[in-house]
Amino acid sequence: MPGGAEAKLVEQGWRLFLVRIANPTGRADRINFSTGAFSPTPPRMMPSGFSVSQRAYLMDTLKKGPLIEKMWLMTQLYGAMPVGPIGIQVVPLSTFAVEYQVIQLFSRNSGLRESKLALTMLSNIQAINAPSSSRTFQFDWLPSRDVGLKVIDADGRACVASFIVKDAQDHIYPPQAMRLAPDLFFQPQIYRADGESVRLPDGQYTVVSWRGPEYERGVQTVTVGDGHDRIDVKLQRWIDPARWGWYSGDTHIHAAGCLHYEIPTEGVSPETMIRQVRGEGLSIGEVLTWGPSWYYQKQFFTGLTESPPASLEHPELQAANNVTLVPNGTPKDGESQLRYDVEVSGFPSSLCGHLVLLRLKEQDYPNTKLIEDWPSWNLPILKWVRAQGGFGGYAHCGAGLVVNSGELPNYEIPPFDSVGMNEVIVDVTHGYADFISGCDTPAIAELNAWYHMLNCGFRIALVGETDYPCITGERPGRGRSYVQLEHRPMDDAGYNAWVNNLMKGRQYCGDGRSHFLEFGVNGRASGDEDVTLAKAGTVKIEALVAARLEPVPTPETEAIRANVDGTWHIEHARIGNTRTLAVELVVNGIAVDRATLVADGTPHKVRFNPALSRSSWVALRIRQSGHTHPVFVQVAGKEIRASKRSAEWCRACVDKLWAVKSPLMRDSEVAEASLAYDHARASYDTILKGSDVD
Repeated sequence: MPGGAEAKLVEQGWRLFLVRIANPTGRADRINFSTGAFSPTPPRMMPSGFSVSQRAYLMDTLKKGPLIEKMWLMTQLYGAMPVGPIGIQVVPLSTFAVEYQVIQLFSRNSGLRESKLALTMLSNIQAINAPSSSRTFQFDWLPSRDVGLKVIDADGRACVASFIVKDAQDHIYPPQAMRLAPDLFFQPQIYRADGESVRLPDGQYTVVSWRGPEYERGVQTVTVGDGHDRIDVKLQRWIDPARWGWYSGDTHIHAAGCLHYEIPTEGVSPETMIRQVRGEGLSIGEVLTWGPSWYYQKQFFTGLTESPPASLEHPELQAANNVTLVPNGTPKDGESQLRYDVEVSGFPSSLCGHLVLLRLKEQDYPNTKLIEDWPSWNLPILKWVRAQGGFGGYAHCGAGLVVNSGELPNYEIPPFDSVGMNEVIVDVTHGYADFISGCDTPAIAELNAWYHMLNCGFRIALVGETDYPCITGERPGRGRSYVQLEHRPMDDAGYNAWVNNLMKGRQYCGDGRSHFLEFGVNGRASGDEDVTLAKAGTVKIEALVAARLEPVPTPETEAIRANVDGTWHIEHARIGNTRTLAVELVVNGIAVDRATLVADGTPHKVRFNPALSRSSWVALRIRQSGHTHPVFVQVAGKEIRASKRSAEWCRACVDKLWAVKSPLMRDSEVAEASLAYDHARASYDTILKGSDVD
């Protein structure tokens, strides 16, 4: 029944109401208070744990707008906890004869409206037909206003940035559960360009602005009300790698699957993806179509790069959702580009390792109509990619290679029980694996296998990826590569230059919080020709390195440091409670020297003078934050054969791989795969004989 409170809501805002519960028999049931359907957690506009965002749940109708228009009210029972497989939000009754609860109501729209509110008692969370009572209420509204955004980059030009908007009660605006693309329900942030807006009720807000890890986080308190309807943001960089010719890219992001939407439209369009890439300050975003979205998303493949204009993919749905966003282009839009390519994931060969296929001209493997027609192991796919001028490598490379040892390098044989760089240990011996992708799985697992292959003389690149929004839905570019070019990569020519230099090794990778702006061995940079020494001797290493830690640890940074899952973040490199970290010199997989660096965002010179007794590879790293590609040094004209134990490790891995992966292959392909594995065994046996160092 209605009480004495005024039935008035706030457009695009929250109001709290007291709910009086009479329980004369002292029942101990749990209760759910909603608009008539169980409310899962986090809240959704539809039951069964689905989100209505961007058509994801409304599969039974052609036109979604009229249904979305009806989904204007969201309820949250204060203190409710999720229970059951679909996360029904409930609070337990106290058994008191009278008790009070607080209900929060979010209204998307303005104007006179009515809605049913239902109270459901659940003695058994599986009882979908639990007893309930409902009543229709009429509500009036307080209007909100469009708050304009002035977004200026550090160079004075307008741009796109990310924003997290919260009120004093920690509510996020717009509410994640009520979002449609380009605002995504699994992210707290929204992306807005200069001249665009966000709709907010009057009140006070905390606004966090950012544009990727090269920027300082901006935090300001703003008041929205009469005469205050604009938020001004001037972004501040702590570093601009482009000053030294470095341009960032993420080689592994998705527009569908995992946290993105799978049914029925299977994801979002380039208009939404480019907003994410621009808002994170990336030059290149590789959008990979894969299994769950293959038949829908493959329409966006063109074999070309693009920088879509600022627009909405479904403006009619935005209008139905009472969103007033009007897209606005900025002078910096063209500096970010998308390239649609392929991840071999959800395909027959996937358990041999997920493949990232870049710079494709054709995305369908020859003579295939369905995913199921593709090969059941990876080497044939890598050969096909190379034949069309593309590049192939392995995604989330540490998956399945985690062992008990925390040493680098270590010699434990991995289980190969997941979808990382499994078959790469075979494929490199055939010359068909161009790279492994990391910075998104445990660092030791990624680096250990890479180091062993480098020690055997294989020149494979480690590149940075995010696997957004699967490994993380936080944001694209959490793992990234920085590629050195004479000019900013623009259009197809710029993309080709970027990916070519990425494969050559004229790059470093990491979390974007540490940067190797210069790195040379006897004046040769990574990606250059080898350094040659007539005999064993000392080399001169010079580098310019910049990194940034918060001046003192904070609860947020300490939470990151306490996370021991081994993934990449510069906080893991912090020495004690100081603002310093170590830049390590790695020779043939061994950290042979280190220099302490103040991570204050300022570039610092770093120098080393190691003695090399044999042909070697040389690199710099900041643990779990950044890694250079190696510079290769030939001594007395000999190939790199840096470690017998590395060759033995790789050789043992071939046998382990065959035992684990061959039972998963198509019967008709086993014979060819067996020959390829025998070739790998013979290659490592030869390398082992040529290695004279343990």
